[in-house]
Amino acid sequence: MDLDLTEIELKGYPICTGVAIGKPFLFIVAEESVPEFSIAVEQIEEEVARWYQALKCSRKDVLTLQQKLQSEGGGEGVAILGTHLEMLHDPVMTVQMEEQIRRKGKNTEYVFKSVISEYEQKFQKITNQFFRERLKDFQDIARRIFGHLRPQKRQSLSGIDSKHIIFAHELAPSDTAEAKTEFIQAFVTRSGAETSHVAIMARSMGIPFVTNVDFPSLNLFPVHEVIVDGESGSVIINPSHKTLSAYADKNKRLRTHVTDLQKTYSLDAETIDGYKAQISANIEMCGDDLDKILIYGGEGIGLFRSEYIFMSKETFPHEEEQLDVYRRLVEKVGQYPCVIRTFDFGGDKFGNFHPPQYEKNPYLGCRAIRLMLKDKKNFKVQLRAIMRASAFGEVSILFPMISGLEELRDAKKVVEEAKKELKEEGIPFSRSIPIGCMIEVPSAALTVDLLLKECDFISIGTNDLVQYALAVDRGNPSLSYLYQPSHPSILRMIKMIVAETNRVKKTLSVCGEIAGDLLYTALLLGLGVHEFSVSVPTIPSIKDIIRRISYVEACELAEEALKLSTSGEVETLLQNFLKQNLAYTDSTL
Repeated sequence: MDLDLTEIELKGYPICTGVAIGKPFLFIVAEESVPEFSIAVEQIEEEVARWYQALKCSRKDVLTLQQKLQSEGGGEGVAILGTHLEMLHDPVMTVQMEEQIRRKGKNTEYVFKSVISEYEQKFQKITNQFFRERLKDFQDIARRIFGHLRPQKRQSLSGIDSKHIIFAHELAPSDTAEAKTEFIQAFVTRSGAETSHVAIMARSMGIPFVTNVDFPSLNLFPVHEVIVDGESGSVIINPSHKTLSAYADKNKRLRTHVTDLQKTYSLDAETIDGYKAQISANIEMCGDDLDKILIYGGEGIGLFRSEYIFMSKETFPHEEEQLDVYRRLVEKVGQYPCVIRTFDFGGDKFGNFHPPQYEKNPYLGCRAIRLMLKDKKNFKVQLRAIMRASAFGEVSILFPMISGLEELRDAKKVVEEAKKELKEEGIPFSRSIPIGCMIEVPSAALTVDLLLKECDFISIGTNDLVQYALAVDRGNPSLSYLYQPSHPSILRMIKMIVAETNRVKKTLSVCGEIAGDLLYTALLLGLGVHEFSVSVPTIPSIKDIIRRISYVEACELAEEALKLSTSGEVETLLQNFLKQNLAYTDSTL
Protein backbone atom coordinates (compact mmCIF):
# COMPACT_ATOMS: atom_id res chain seq x y z
CA MET A 1 0.00 0.00 0.00
CA ASP A 2 1.19 3.54 -0.81
CA LEU A 3 2.46 5.05 2.44
CA ASP A 4 0.73 8.35 1.59
CA LEU A 5 -2.59 6.52 1.69
CA THR A 6 -1.97 4.79 4.99
CA GLU A 7 -4.73 5.48 7.51
CA ILE A 8 -3.65 8.08 10.07
CA GLU A 9 -5.63 8.59 13.26
CA LEU A 10 -5.12 11.85 15.14
CA LYS A 11 -6.60 12.69 18.53
CA GLY A 12 -7.99 16.01 19.62
CA TYR A 13 -10.49 17.53 22.04
CA PRO A 14 -14.16 17.17 20.99
CA ILE A 15 -16.08 20.46 21.04
CA CYS A 16 -19.29 19.60 19.21
CA THR A 17 -20.57 16.06 18.75
CA GLY A 18 -21.49 14.33 15.51
CA VAL A 19 -19.72 12.32 12.82
CA ALA A 20 -18.62 13.69 9.44
CA ILE A 21 -17.09 11.92 6.45
CA GLY A 22 -15.82 14.05 3.60
CA LYS A 23 -13.14 15.85 1.63
CA PRO A 24 -10.74 18.19 3.49
CA PHE A 25 -10.39 21.90 2.82
CA LEU A 26 -7.35 23.72 4.23
CA PHE A 27 -8.41 27.19 5.37
CA ILE A 28 -5.39 29.50 5.61
CA VAL A 29 -5.45 33.10 6.72
CA ALA A 30 -2.27 34.61 5.32
CA GLU A 31 -0.43 37.32 7.23
CA GLU A 32 0.36 40.21 4.91
CA SER A 33 3.07 42.79 5.22
CA VAL A 34 1.86 46.34 5.72
CA PRO A 35 3.84 49.11 4.00
CA GLU A 36 4.84 52.27 5.88
CA PHE A 37 5.02 55.66 4.21
CA SER A 38 4.45 59.29 5.13
CA ILE A 39 1.33 61.21 4.12
CA ALA A 40 1.44 64.81 2.93
CA VAL A 41 -0.40 67.26 5.17
CA GLU A 42 -2.99 67.97 2.48
CA GLN A 43 -3.76 64.23 2.25
CA ILE A 44 -4.46 63.69 5.95
CA GLU A 45 -8.20 64.37 5.63
CA GLU A 46 -8.38 61.86 2.80
CA GLU A 47 -6.67 59.21 4.98
CA VAL A 48 -9.05 59.90 7.89
CA ALA A 49 -12.01 59.62 5.50
CA ARG A 50 -10.60 56.33 4.17
CA TRP A 51 -10.40 55.00 7.74
CA TYR A 52 -14.02 55.86 8.51
CA GLN A 53 -15.16 54.34 5.21
CA ALA A 54 -13.41 51.07 6.14
CA LEU A 55 -15.14 51.17 9.53
CA LYS A 56 -18.51 51.81 7.90
CA CYS A 57 -18.07 48.88 5.49
CA SER A 58 -16.95 46.60 8.33
CA ARG A 59 -20.00 47.47 10.40
CA LYS A 60 -22.21 46.76 7.41
CA ASP A 61 -20.50 43.36 6.97
CA VAL A 62 -21.11 42.41 10.62
CA LEU A 63 -24.77 43.52 10.48
CA THR A 64 -25.24 41.36 7.38
CA LEU A 65 -23.68 38.37 9.16
CA GLN A 66 -25.91 38.98 12.18
CA GLN A 67 -29.00 38.93 9.98
CA LYS A 68 -27.80 35.71 8.34
CA LEU A 69 -27.30 34.00 11.72
CA GLN A 70 -30.62 35.32 13.03
CA SER A 71 -32.44 33.76 10.08
CA GLU A 72 -30.63 30.47 10.77
CA GLY A 73 -31.52 30.53 14.48
CA GLY A 74 -27.93 31.08 15.62
CA GLY A 75 -28.75 33.23 18.65
CA GLU A 76 -25.39 32.77 20.33
CA GLY A 77 -23.58 33.90 17.19
CA VAL A 78 -25.81 36.96 16.93
CA ALA A 79 -24.84 37.99 20.48
CA ILE A 80 -21.12 37.42 19.79
CA LEU A 81 -21.23 39.52 16.62
CA GLY A 82 -23.07 42.13 18.67
CA THR A 83 -19.89 42.57 20.70
CA HIS A 84 -17.98 43.00 17.42
CA LEU A 85 -20.32 45.83 16.45
CA GLU A 86 -19.77 47.50 19.79
CA MET A 87 -15.99 47.22 19.37
CA LEU A 88 -16.32 48.88 15.95
CA HIS A 89 -17.84 51.88 17.76
CA ASP A 90 -15.21 51.88 20.49
CA PRO A 91 -13.06 55.05 20.89
CA VAL A 92 -9.98 52.94 20.04
CA MET A 93 -11.50 52.47 16.58
CA THR A 94 -12.87 55.99 16.16
CA VAL A 95 -11.47 59.02 17.98
CA GLN A 96 -8.13 57.49 18.96
CA MET A 97 -7.42 56.11 15.48
CA GLU A 98 -8.22 59.47 13.90
CA GLU A 99 -5.88 61.19 16.37
CA GLN A 100 -3.11 58.67 15.62
CA ILE A 101 -3.42 59.19 11.84
CA ARG A 102 -3.21 62.96 12.26
CA ARG A 103 -0.35 62.80 14.77
CA LYS A 104 1.84 60.23 13.00
CA GLY A 105 1.25 61.45 9.46
CA LYS A 106 1.55 57.89 8.19
CA ASN A 107 -0.65 55.75 5.96
CA THR A 108 -3.76 54.41 7.70
CA GLU A 109 -2.82 50.72 7.32
CA TYR A 110 0.48 51.25 9.10
CA VAL A 111 -1.10 53.29 11.92
CA PHE A 112 -3.78 50.65 12.45
CA LYS A 113 -1.20 47.86 12.42
CA SER A 114 0.77 49.64 15.15
CA VAL A 115 -2.41 50.00 17.25
CA ILE A 116 -3.09 46.27 16.87
CA SER A 117 0.50 45.44 17.88
CA GLU A 118 0.20 47.57 21.03
CA TYR A 119 -3.10 45.88 21.89
CA GLU A 120 -1.59 42.41 21.40
CA GLN A 121 1.42 43.20 23.57
CA LYS A 122 -0.85 44.51 26.31
CA PHE A 123 -2.73 41.22 26.53
CA GLN A 124 0.15 38.89 25.70
CA LYS A 125 0.81 37.97 29.32
CA ILE A 126 -2.84 37.70 30.39
CA THR A 127 -3.96 34.07 30.48
CA ASN A 128 -7.61 34.68 31.43
CA GLN A 129 -9.98 33.12 28.90
CA PHE A 130 -12.24 36.19 28.66
CA PHE A 131 -9.39 38.48 27.70
CA ARG A 132 -8.02 35.89 25.26
CA GLU A 133 -11.41 35.85 23.53
CA ARG A 134 -11.56 39.67 23.58
CA LEU A 135 -8.17 39.79 21.85
CA LYS A 136 -9.32 37.24 19.26
CA ASP A 137 -12.42 39.34 18.62
CA PHE A 138 -10.24 42.41 18.14
CA GLN A 139 -7.95 40.52 15.72
CA ASP A 140 -10.98 39.22 13.82
CA ILE A 141 -12.33 42.75 13.43
CA ALA A 142 -8.89 44.05 12.44
CA ARG A 143 -8.65 41.48 9.65
CA ARG A 144 -12.00 42.66 8.30
CA ILE A 145 -10.98 46.34 8.43
CA PHE A 146 -7.69 45.59 6.64
CA GLY A 147 -9.74 43.89 3.93
CA HIS A 148 -11.51 47.19 3.27
CA LEU A 149 -8.39 49.34 3.60
CA ARG A 150 -6.47 47.16 1.14
CA PRO A 151 -9.13 45.56 -1.08
CA GLN A 152 -7.93 42.18 -2.22
CA LYS A 153 -9.30 38.71 -2.56
CA ARG A 154 -9.13 36.89 0.77
CA GLN A 155 -9.99 33.31 1.57
CA SER A 156 -13.43 33.03 3.10
CA LEU A 157 -15.59 30.12 4.15
CA SER A 158 -18.47 31.82 2.34
CA GLY A 159 -16.77 30.84 -0.92
CA ILE A 160 -17.08 27.11 -0.23
CA ASP A 161 -19.97 25.82 -2.31
CA SER A 162 -19.55 22.07 -1.95
CA LYS A 163 -19.37 19.83 1.10
CA HIS A 164 -16.01 19.87 2.92
CA ILE A 165 -14.38 19.30 6.29
CA ILE A 166 -12.55 22.50 7.25
CA PHE A 167 -8.98 22.28 8.59
CA ALA A 168 -7.53 25.48 10.06
CA HIS A 169 -4.92 26.60 12.57
CA GLU A 170 -7.62 28.59 14.32
CA LEU A 171 -11.00 30.01 13.35
CA ALA A 172 -12.44 33.43 14.10
CA PRO A 173 -16.13 34.06 14.88
CA SER A 174 -16.66 35.85 11.57
CA ASP A 175 -15.16 32.88 9.68
CA THR A 176 -17.77 30.62 11.26
CA ALA A 177 -20.58 33.12 10.70
CA GLU A 178 -19.70 33.50 6.99
CA ALA A 179 -19.81 29.76 6.36
CA LYS A 180 -22.70 28.26 4.42
CA THR A 181 -23.69 25.62 6.94
CA GLU A 182 -25.07 23.28 4.28
CA PHE A 183 -21.53 22.89 2.91
CA ILE A 184 -19.57 22.66 6.18
CA GLN A 185 -19.42 19.08 7.40
CA ALA A 186 -17.03 19.62 10.33
CA PHE A 187 -14.30 21.84 11.77
CA VAL A 188 -10.81 20.63 12.74
CA THR A 189 -8.40 23.14 14.30
CA ARG A 190 -4.94 23.08 15.83
CA SER A 191 -5.95 25.40 18.66
CA GLY A 192 -9.15 26.42 20.38
CA ALA A 193 -11.10 26.03 23.60
CA GLU A 194 -14.47 24.61 24.60
CA THR A 195 -15.69 28.03 25.76
CA SER A 196 -14.36 29.99 22.77
CA HIS A 197 -16.75 32.06 20.69
CA VAL A 198 -16.18 29.79 17.70
CA ALA A 199 -17.03 26.71 19.80
CA ILE A 200 -20.26 28.33 21.00
CA MET A 201 -21.24 29.18 17.43
CA ALA A 202 -20.36 25.71 16.08
CA ARG A 203 -22.53 24.08 18.75
CA SER A 204 -25.44 26.38 17.92
CA MET A 205 -25.08 25.37 14.24
CA GLY A 206 -24.75 21.67 15.08
CA ILE A 207 -21.41 21.33 13.24
CA PRO A 208 -19.04 18.57 14.51
CA PHE A 209 -15.89 20.23 15.83
CA VAL A 210 -12.60 18.80 17.13
CA THR A 211 -9.80 21.08 18.30
CA ASN A 212 -6.21 20.72 19.58
CA VAL A 213 -5.43 18.41 16.65
CA ASP A 214 -1.79 18.39 15.56
CA PHE A 215 -2.55 17.64 11.91
CA PRO A 216 0.23 17.54 9.30
CA SER A 217 0.40 19.96 6.38
CA LEU A 218 -2.31 18.53 4.17
CA ASN A 219 -0.68 19.81 0.98
CA LEU A 220 2.42 17.65 1.53
CA PHE A 221 0.71 14.35 0.74
CA PRO A 222 -2.53 13.15 -0.89
CA VAL A 223 -5.58 13.31 1.38
CA HIS A 224 -8.60 11.74 -0.27
CA GLU A 225 -11.02 11.48 2.62
CA VAL A 226 -11.33 12.37 6.28
CA ILE A 227 -13.50 11.19 9.15
CA VAL A 228 -14.21 13.51 12.08
CA ASP A 229 -15.68 11.93 15.20
CA GLY A 230 -17.00 14.74 17.39
CA GLU A 231 -17.76 12.30 20.20
CA SER A 232 -14.35 10.69 20.71
CA GLY A 233 -12.20 13.52 19.31
CA SER A 234 -10.72 11.28 16.59
CA VAL A 235 -9.73 12.66 13.19
CA ILE A 236 -8.94 9.89 10.70
CA ILE A 237 -7.06 10.83 7.53
CA ASN A 238 -7.31 8.49 4.53
CA PRO A 239 -9.44 5.93 6.42
CA SER A 240 -9.29 2.33 5.26
CA HIS A 241 -12.30 0.69 3.60
CA LYS A 242 -13.01 -1.11 6.86
CA THR A 243 -12.98 2.11 8.91
CA LEU A 244 -15.07 3.95 6.31
CA SER A 245 -17.61 1.16 6.29
CA ALA A 246 -17.85 1.12 10.09
CA TYR A 247 -18.39 4.89 10.30
CA ALA A 248 -20.82 4.88 7.38
CA ASP A 249 -22.86 2.28 9.26
CA LYS A 250 -22.69 4.41 12.41
CA ASN A 251 -23.86 7.48 10.50
CA LYS A 252 -26.73 5.52 9.01
CA ARG A 253 -27.80 4.33 12.46
CA LEU A 254 -27.58 7.88 13.79
CA ARG A 255 -29.79 9.18 10.97
CA THR A 256 -32.28 6.37 11.53
CA HIS A 257 -32.26 7.14 15.24
CA VAL A 258 -32.99 10.82 14.60
CA THR A 259 -35.95 9.82 12.41
CA ASP A 260 -37.21 7.45 15.11
CA LEU A 261 -36.90 10.16 17.75
CA GLN A 262 -39.30 12.37 15.81
CA LYS A 263 -42.03 9.79 16.49
CA THR A 264 -41.49 10.02 20.26
CA TYR A 265 -41.55 13.81 20.80
CA SER A 266 -44.94 13.71 22.52
CA LEU A 267 -44.13 10.76 24.80
CA ASP A 268 -43.19 11.15 28.47
CA ALA A 269 -39.63 10.74 29.75
CA GLU A 270 -40.65 7.61 31.67
CA THR A 271 -38.57 4.52 32.43
CA ILE A 272 -39.86 1.07 31.48
CA ASP A 273 -40.81 0.47 35.13
CA GLY A 274 -42.84 3.67 35.43
CA TYR A 275 -40.45 6.26 36.93
CA LYS A 276 -41.14 9.64 35.31
CA ALA A 277 -38.50 12.31 34.84
CA GLN A 278 -39.00 15.92 33.77
CA ILE A 279 -37.01 17.35 30.85
CA SER A 280 -36.91 21.12 30.40
CA ALA A 281 -34.81 23.45 28.29
CA ASN A 282 -31.74 25.64 28.75
CA ILE A 283 -32.28 28.83 26.74
CA GLU A 284 -30.03 31.81 25.95
CA MET A 285 -31.91 33.68 23.25
CA CYS A 286 -35.51 34.11 22.09
CA GLY A 287 -34.92 32.49 18.71
CA ASP A 288 -35.48 29.15 17.02
CA ASP A 289 -34.83 27.09 20.14
CA LEU A 290 -37.69 28.75 22.00
CA ASP A 291 -40.16 27.65 19.33
CA LYS A 292 -38.89 24.05 19.45
CA ILE A 293 -39.17 23.43 23.21
CA LEU A 294 -42.74 22.14 23.13
CA ILE A 295 -42.33 20.53 19.69
CA TYR A 296 -39.51 18.35 21.06
CA GLY A 297 -41.54 17.47 24.15
CA GLY A 298 -39.80 19.78 26.61
CA GLU A 299 -41.65 20.70 29.80
CA GLY A 300 -40.86 24.37 30.09
CA ILE A 301 -37.68 26.36 30.59
CA GLY A 302 -35.45 25.00 33.34
CA LEU A 303 -32.82 27.71 32.89
CA PHE A 304 -33.00 31.00 31.02
CA ARG A 305 -29.51 32.52 30.97
CA SER A 306 -30.78 36.08 31.03
CA GLU A 307 -27.46 37.83 30.40
CA TYR A 308 -26.88 36.66 26.81
CA ILE A 309 -29.77 38.51 25.20
CA PHE A 310 -28.66 41.84 26.67
CA MET A 311 -24.88 41.54 26.31
CA SER A 312 -24.50 43.96 23.41
CA LYS A 313 -26.57 46.74 25.02
CA GLU A 314 -24.75 50.01 25.66
CA THR A 315 -26.64 50.65 28.90
CA PHE A 316 -28.30 48.45 31.47
CA PRO A 317 -31.56 47.19 29.90
CA HIS A 318 -34.52 49.07 31.34
CA GLU A 319 -37.40 47.35 33.09
CA GLU A 320 -39.88 47.45 30.20
CA GLU A 321 -37.29 46.04 27.80
CA GLN A 322 -36.58 43.12 30.13
CA LEU A 323 -40.28 42.55 30.84
CA ASP A 324 -40.93 42.20 27.11
CA VAL A 325 -38.33 39.41 26.86
CA TYR A 326 -39.43 37.55 30.01
CA ARG A 327 -43.12 37.80 29.09
CA ARG A 328 -42.41 36.25 25.67
CA LEU A 329 -40.65 33.32 27.36
CA VAL A 330 -43.48 32.73 29.82
CA GLU A 331 -46.22 32.94 27.21
CA LYS A 332 -44.34 30.65 24.82
CA VAL A 333 -44.19 27.74 27.30
CA GLY A 334 -47.80 28.19 28.41
CA GLN A 335 -48.71 26.20 31.49
CA TYR A 336 -45.12 24.96 31.97
CA PRO A 337 -42.67 26.64 34.38
CA CYS A 338 -40.03 29.18 33.36
CA VAL A 339 -36.93 29.52 35.55
CA ILE A 340 -35.11 32.81 34.97
CA ARG A 341 -31.56 33.03 36.28
CA THR A 342 -30.50 36.53 37.25
CA PHE A 343 -27.59 38.08 35.37
CA ASP A 344 -24.49 35.90 35.54
CA PHE A 345 -21.86 38.38 34.38
CA GLY A 346 -18.17 38.05 35.19
CA GLY A 347 -15.54 35.37 34.68
CA ASP A 348 -15.71 35.08 30.88
CA LYS A 349 -18.98 36.96 30.29
CA PHE A 350 -19.46 40.71 30.35
CA GLY A 351 -22.03 43.09 28.94
CA ASN A 352 -21.13 46.54 27.70
CA PHE A 353 -23.00 48.00 30.67
CA HIS A 354 -20.84 45.88 33.01
CA PRO A 355 -17.41 46.19 31.33
CA PRO A 356 -14.68 43.82 32.52
CA GLN A 357 -12.40 44.86 35.32
CA TYR A 358 -8.97 43.27 35.38
CA GLU A 359 -8.82 40.68 38.14
CA LYS A 360 -5.97 38.28 38.73
CA ASN A 361 -8.45 35.41 39.22
CA PRO A 362 -11.69 36.52 37.50
CA TYR A 363 -13.44 33.17 38.00
CA LEU A 364 -12.88 33.65 41.72
CA GLY A 365 -13.65 37.35 41.58
CA CYS A 366 -16.61 39.70 41.40
CA ARG A 367 -19.06 37.80 39.24
CA ALA A 368 -22.69 36.62 39.11
CA ILE A 369 -24.60 37.30 42.35
CA ARG A 370 -21.58 39.09 43.84
CA LEU A 371 -21.57 41.60 41.00
CA MET A 372 -25.32 42.19 41.13
CA LEU A 373 -25.31 42.69 44.90
CA LYS A 374 -22.79 45.48 44.33
CA ASP A 375 -25.18 47.00 41.80
CA LYS A 376 -28.43 46.67 43.74
CA LYS A 377 -30.21 49.41 41.85
CA ASN A 378 -29.97 47.55 38.53
CA PHE A 379 -30.39 44.19 40.25
CA LYS A 380 -33.76 45.40 41.51
CA VAL A 381 -34.68 46.51 37.98
CA GLN A 382 -34.20 42.95 36.76
CA LEU A 383 -36.09 41.43 39.69
CA ARG A 384 -39.04 43.78 39.12
CA ALA A 385 -39.19 42.78 35.45
CA ILE A 386 -39.06 39.06 36.29
CA MET A 387 -41.78 39.44 38.93
CA ARG A 388 -44.01 41.39 36.57
CA ALA A 389 -43.65 38.56 34.03
CA SER A 390 -45.08 36.19 36.67
CA ALA A 391 -48.48 37.77 36.03
CA PHE A 392 -48.50 35.92 32.69
CA GLY A 393 -47.43 32.44 33.76
CA GLU A 394 -45.39 30.29 36.13
CA VAL A 395 -42.07 32.03 36.84
CA SER A 396 -39.22 31.20 39.23
CA ILE A 397 -36.13 33.25 40.12
CA LEU A 398 -32.74 31.53 40.25
CA PHE A 399 -29.62 33.12 41.78
CA PRO A 400 -26.23 32.09 40.28
CA MET A 401 -23.02 31.32 42.15
CA ILE A 402 -24.43 31.46 45.67
CA SER A 403 -21.55 30.54 47.99
CA GLY A 404 -23.37 30.68 51.31
CA LEU A 405 -26.44 31.68 53.26
CA GLU A 406 -25.43 35.35 53.63
CA GLU A 407 -25.52 35.89 49.86
CA LEU A 408 -28.88 34.15 49.55
CA ARG A 409 -30.34 36.32 52.30
CA ASP A 410 -28.91 39.50 50.78
CA ALA A 411 -30.41 38.63 47.39
CA LYS A 412 -33.78 37.83 48.96
CA LYS A 413 -33.78 41.24 50.67
CA VAL A 414 -33.63 42.91 47.27
CA VAL A 415 -36.50 40.66 46.15
CA GLU A 416 -38.60 41.82 49.08
CA GLU A 417 -37.80 45.47 48.32
CA ALA A 418 -38.92 44.94 44.72
CA LYS A 419 -42.12 43.20 45.88
CA LYS A 420 -42.93 46.07 48.20
CA GLU A 421 -42.47 48.64 45.42
CA LEU A 422 -44.68 46.70 42.99
CA LYS A 423 -47.42 46.35 45.61
CA GLU A 424 -47.35 50.07 46.35
CA GLU A 425 -47.50 50.87 42.64
CA GLY A 426 -50.41 48.48 42.13
CA ILE A 427 -48.55 46.48 39.48
CA PRO A 428 -49.77 42.86 39.17
CA PHE A 429 -47.39 39.99 39.90
CA SER A 430 -47.50 36.59 41.60
CA ARG A 431 -47.12 36.87 45.38
CA SER A 432 -45.60 33.36 45.59
CA ILE A 433 -42.70 33.30 43.13
CA PRO A 434 -40.36 30.39 43.95
CA ILE A 435 -36.79 31.45 44.77
CA GLY A 436 -33.92 29.09 43.98
CA CYS A 437 -30.15 29.07 44.01
CA MET A 438 -27.52 27.45 41.85
CA ILE A 439 -25.26 24.90 43.49
CA GLU A 440 -22.00 25.42 41.59
CA VAL A 441 -19.58 26.31 44.39
CA PRO A 442 -18.34 23.59 46.81
CA SER A 443 -19.23 25.77 49.82
CA ALA A 444 -22.85 25.82 48.65
CA ALA A 445 -22.84 22.05 48.16
CA LEU A 446 -21.50 21.48 51.67
CA THR A 447 -24.08 23.82 53.24
CA VAL A 448 -27.01 22.85 51.03
CA ASP A 449 -29.03 21.92 54.15
CA LEU A 450 -28.81 25.55 55.32
CA LEU A 451 -29.66 26.97 51.89
CA LEU A 452 -32.68 24.71 51.51
CA LYS A 453 -34.19 26.17 54.67
CA GLU A 454 -34.43 29.55 52.94
CA CYS A 455 -35.04 28.76 49.26
CA ASP A 456 -37.71 26.81 47.40
CA PHE A 457 -35.59 24.81 44.95
CA ILE A 458 -32.00 24.29 43.83
CA SER A 459 -30.31 23.70 40.51
CA ILE A 460 -26.93 22.01 40.20
CA GLY A 461 -24.67 23.82 37.73
CA THR A 462 -22.19 21.04 37.05
CA ASN A 463 -19.95 23.08 34.71
CA ASP A 464 -18.73 25.38 37.47
CA LEU A 465 -19.13 22.82 40.24
CA VAL A 466 -16.62 20.53 38.49
CA GLN A 467 -14.30 23.48 37.79
CA TYR A 468 -14.28 24.73 41.37
CA ALA A 469 -14.31 21.32 43.07
CA LEU A 470 -11.36 20.03 41.01
CA ALA A 471 -9.53 23.38 40.75
CA VAL A 472 -9.44 23.11 36.95
CA ASP A 473 -10.04 26.02 34.57
CA ARG A 474 -12.59 24.53 32.18
CA GLY A 475 -11.50 27.00 29.49
CA ASN A 476 -7.89 25.80 29.52
CA PRO A 477 -7.41 23.16 26.80
CA SER A 478 -4.09 21.99 28.26
CA LEU A 479 -5.96 20.91 31.42
CA SER A 480 -8.97 19.35 29.71
CA TYR A 481 -7.84 15.89 30.80
CA LEU A 482 -8.37 16.96 34.42
CA TYR A 483 -11.86 18.37 33.86
CA GLN A 484 -13.73 15.20 34.83
CA PRO A 485 -17.47 15.28 35.64
CA SER A 486 -17.09 11.55 36.37
CA HIS A 487 -14.63 12.20 39.21
CA PRO A 488 -15.72 10.28 42.35
CA SER A 489 -15.81 13.53 44.35
CA ILE A 490 -18.40 15.00 41.95
CA LEU A 491 -20.60 11.90 42.13
CA ARG A 492 -20.49 11.93 45.93
CA MET A 493 -21.30 15.63 45.99
CA ILE A 494 -24.34 15.19 43.71
CA LYS A 495 -25.53 12.23 45.78
CA MET A 496 -25.24 14.30 48.98
CA ILE A 497 -27.10 17.27 47.47
CA VAL A 498 -29.91 15.05 46.16
CA ALA A 499 -30.28 13.23 49.47
CA GLU A 500 -30.59 16.49 51.43
CA THR A 501 -33.07 17.95 48.95
CA ASN A 502 -35.23 14.82 49.11
CA ARG A 503 -35.11 14.86 52.90
CA VAL A 504 -36.78 18.27 53.06
CA LYS A 505 -39.07 17.45 50.10
CA LYS A 506 -37.95 20.27 47.83
CA THR A 507 -37.18 20.18 44.12
CA LEU A 508 -33.83 19.82 42.41
CA SER A 509 -32.69 19.94 38.80
CA VAL A 510 -29.35 19.53 37.03
CA CYS A 511 -28.75 22.13 34.34
CA GLY A 512 -25.04 21.74 33.53
CA GLU A 513 -23.53 20.05 30.46
CA ILE A 514 -23.73 16.54 31.94
CA ALA A 515 -27.53 16.84 32.14
CA GLY A 516 -27.56 16.77 28.33
CA ASP A 517 -24.84 14.13 27.96
CA LEU A 518 -26.27 10.66 27.25
CA LEU A 519 -23.32 9.12 29.05
CA TYR A 520 -24.55 10.52 32.39
CA THR A 521 -28.35 10.27 32.01
CA ALA A 522 -28.82 6.89 33.70
CA LEU A 523 -26.25 7.73 36.38
CA LEU A 524 -27.99 10.99 37.31
CA LEU A 525 -31.33 9.21 37.35
CA GLY A 526 -29.90 6.55 39.65
CA LEU A 527 -28.43 9.22 41.94
CA GLY A 528 -31.96 10.55 42.43
CA VAL A 529 -32.14 13.37 39.88
CA HIS A 530 -35.53 13.50 38.18
CA GLU A 531 -35.41 17.00 36.62
CA PHE A 532 -32.99 17.61 33.73
CA SER A 533 -32.56 20.98 32.04
CA VAL A 534 -30.75 20.59 28.73
CA SER A 535 -30.16 22.33 25.39
CA VAL A 536 -33.24 22.14 23.19
CA PRO A 537 -31.81 19.82 20.47
CA THR A 538 -30.84 17.33 23.20
CA ILE A 539 -34.34 16.94 24.69
CA PRO A 540 -35.48 14.03 22.44
CA SER A 541 -32.26 12.02 22.99
CA ILE A 542 -32.38 12.37 26.79
CA LYS A 543 -36.04 11.34 26.82
CA ASP A 544 -35.18 8.37 24.60
CA ILE A 545 -32.46 6.94 26.86
CA ILE A 546 -34.74 7.30 29.90
CA ARG A 547 -37.50 5.41 28.06
CA ARG A 548 -35.07 2.57 27.23
CA ILE A 549 -33.97 1.74 30.78
CA SER A 550 -35.53 0.84 34.11
CA TYR A 551 -35.19 2.93 37.24
CA VAL A 552 -33.91 -0.13 39.06
CA GLU A 553 -31.09 -0.48 36.51
CA ALA A 554 -30.22 3.20 36.92
CA CYS A 555 -30.03 2.86 40.71
CA GLU A 556 -27.81 -0.21 40.42
CA LEU A 557 -25.55 1.67 37.98
CA ALA A 558 -25.24 4.59 40.42
CA GLU A 559 -24.44 2.27 43.32
CA GLU A 560 -21.70 0.61 41.26
CA ALA A 561 -20.28 3.97 40.13
CA LEU A 562 -20.08 5.24 43.72
CA LYS A 563 -17.87 2.27 44.62
CA LEU A 564 -15.26 3.09 41.97
CA SER A 565 -12.03 4.94 42.70
CA THR A 566 -11.19 6.89 39.52
CA SER A 567 -12.99 8.89 36.85
CA GLY A 568 -11.62 6.52 34.21
CA GLU A 569 -13.28 3.55 35.89
CA VAL A 570 -16.56 5.45 36.14
CA GLU A 571 -16.46 6.45 32.46
CA THR A 572 -15.80 2.87 31.36
CA LEU A 573 -18.76 1.69 33.42
CA LEU A 574 -21.03 4.35 31.91
CA GLN A 575 -19.85 3.71 28.36
CA ASN A 576 -20.52 -0.01 28.66
CA PHE A 577 -24.00 0.69 30.04
CA LEU A 578 -24.74 3.10 27.19
CA LYS A 579 -23.62 0.61 24.54
CA GLN A 580 -25.89 -2.02 26.01
CA ASN A 581 -28.91 0.26 25.93
CA LEU A 582 -28.53 2.32 22.75
CA ALA A 583 -28.84 0.36 19.56
CA TYR A 584 -27.22 3.07 17.41
CA THR A 585 -23.89 3.12 19.29
CA ASP A 586 -21.03 0.97 18.08
CA SER A 587 -18.58 -0.56 20.51
CA THR A 588 -16.09 -1.21 17.70
CA LEU A 589 -15.49 2.50 17.04
